[in-house]
Amino acid sequence: MINDVINYSIRVLIILLGLLFVSGYIMPEDSDPTMMRVFGAVFVLFGFYRLALYRANKKRYKSKNNEK
Repeated sequence: MINDVINYSIRVLIILLGLLFVSGYIMPEDSDPTMMRVFGAVFVLFGFYRLALYRANKKRYKSKNNEK
């Protein structure tokens, strides 16, 4: 149970960090704004990918254990 909470919270934090990059709230002074938006988009997509992958693997593991 605690493992699920940690996994979901880390993945959501990655998505939120990406959204902060995209929106411009986190912007180092000497950085290119376009590059930071690209990094933000990559973080958001990576976060959603990891979230979907975790859910699929968890569902597969659960169904595999129920078959035994």
